[in-house]
Amino acid sequence: MEKKLKSCAAIVLIAASSFFNASNAQTCPSWGPYLEGFDMANSGELWYSEVMADNTCKKVNTYYSTLNFSLGPRGGYAGIQYKQNEIYNNIFSMWDLQDTNVPQCTTEYTAPNTFVDGFGGEGTGLHTDNPMPWTPGIWYATVVRRWATGDGKTRIGFFMFDYGTGKWKHYVTIVTPENDAKFTGTKLGGFVENWNSAASKATRCGYFRNFWSMNAQGNWSKPSRYTASAGTGSWGAETAFNNTAIKVTSCGTAPAPAGSSVTFNGITQDGIKPATATPITVTTVTPSYNSSANSVNVSWASSETTSPQFSYKVSLYTEASWANSYTPVAVVAGIRPDQRSVQVPLPSNSQPGKYYVSVVLEDIFKQTSNFGYNNLTINSIITSPTIDPNAYYRIKCVGSSLYISPANYSTSANTKMVQYPFSSNVAQQWKLEKTGNNYIITNRASGLAIDVPASNISNGTTLVQYPKHGGNNQQWVLRPYTSSAFVIGTALSNMKAMDNPGNSQTSGTNINIWDQDINGTAGANHQWVLEQVTSSKISAKQEATSTAYPNPVKQGENLTISLPENGSLYELTIINAEGLTIKSQQSETGKAILSTSGMRTGIYFYNAQNSKGTVSGKFSIQ
Repeated sequence: MEKKLKSCAAIVLIAASSFFNASNAQTCPSWGPYLEGFDMANSGELWYSEVMADNTCKKVNTYYSTLNFSLGPRGGYAGIQYKQNEIYNNIFSMWDLQDTNVPQCTTEYTAPNTFVDGFGGEGTGLHTDNPMPWTPGIWYATVVRRWATGDGKTRIGFFMFDYGTGKWKHYVTIVTPENDAKFTGTKLGGFVENWNSAASKATRCGYFRNFWSMNAQGNWSKPSRYTASAGTGSWGAETAFNNTAIKVTSCGTAPAPAGSSVTFNGITQDGIKPATATPITVTTVTPSYNSSANSVNVSWASSETTSPQFSYKVSLYTEASWANSYTPVAVVAGIRPDQRSVQVPLPSNSQPGKYYVSVVLEDIFKQTSNFGYNNLTINSIITSPTIDPNAYYRIKCVGSSLYISPANYSTSANTKMVQYPFSSNVAQQWKLEKTGNNYIITNRASGLAIDVPASNISNGTTLVQYPKHGGNNQQWVLRPYTSSAFVIGTALSNMKAMDNPGNSQTSGTNINIWDQDINGTAGANHQWVLEQVTSSKISAKQEATSTAYPNPVKQGENLTISLPENGSLYELTIINAEGLTIKSQQSETGKAILSTSGMRTGIYFYNAQNSKGTVSGKFSIQ
């Protein structure tokens, strides 16, 4: 990759060294000049450098590369350019591992007016260009930060700080196909390039300072030395601005430094981190109730004069939980520097009233923001669908009105999931078993669980049924989307969910996973309705002999559950609407007395089992 980066900066050699004469021949170096900072120990997560180009030696067709780096197996670079027609732009690019017709990397976010395209000629890759513009004589900080989200890829963002305006900006996020790739190496490089030496060999220069690296723990390091070097031709390097920066000159008639390199051991670089790394500040938090999704929409803003956002944590509180040491009832978190809003689902059985929301951000330098918050009053709330842990359900796609079924209603392992019209076949029926905050979905006919095969979260992976083992590839997140429908996301990634591809209306279409922010807007092909088949496992005769009264019962009062008198003790368990067991006790035959003290209002299920059988039912607390 070092060879490729030097190739990027290469200048066509105009005159061989035997013809070079500083007194009358204008030349440019055959490559470079490069400036590199060495012995930077804390690398892996972030690279940082600062650049300035003034009007004294600014020339058209000059690229000031500030960040030459390796990310896993591939290389990248970023910096600023000065083009014809007074265009002052920045660029950020990633190399392909081998030459390809289509770039191997993609963009996840681009700031307005950003141009994205592949490049070629010296290898291939993905190139981004934004006419910002930058101003001669003003210093600019340039930063690249990498991260992984668990989808088998790596993201890298490009950010700049303008010392003139005192503001940060996020320009682009590139996605590479490597899983959790880290920055490698202990040096950071930059260069000054004249990419059209045939047009002009006029002297041009740039100023560089403050090379930094940061690791995953937020520890910083800076170079122990800087070294400038270049190929044959006219170039130079010297200290500037009271020994705080290095001026790099390319092209002209001045002879190159002796030995083709210059080392600077005493550059002044104060502090233990960049001076621009001011902790991020949340400035506004705006909540609103989304009745169609039974959620709270939360948007926020942060100050542009503080460090850029990296990740977010948005919390929802009832008035009581806010007063109880700010204990949230729901949390949505993620890594996304460009995201400024989320949907926070209201918990099951939420009541109208006053709610609070908070937003806490982490910036690209691993610094935590202030505690931003606001409140809203919800006058009426949609009741989210309740999942009965003893029931079986058909799972219907909102977009097609067809139901998830094993292909040909097979009971064999590895059978693909497809969509079929309504059927009385029990192979079309599923039980949802709560595990933590997620669900395992098992088939009534086969007892097998819906499974992401080999944990492959690539778009288009077809779901199968497989013996239940409870791994993350068999766990599903059910996020209420409307009063009757869910988005069903895989626990492997908060960006993938069950999908009816293309919203197909065809019976037999495979059910797969596809891109879907579990907390974002979902199409009809990503919405699923649970149609209950039966409320319990027990017979009609047993159901008739088991009643709970008073039903509903007032919060704090005792509930009486009648049980068949068959001479054996019952093990009585109480399950809430989220599928979690909240109480368990032994009870005599005839009747059981249950205290509702400490139990919240809402719907509950009971299950009483002994050697003679099982009885179940449900009740509500007001």
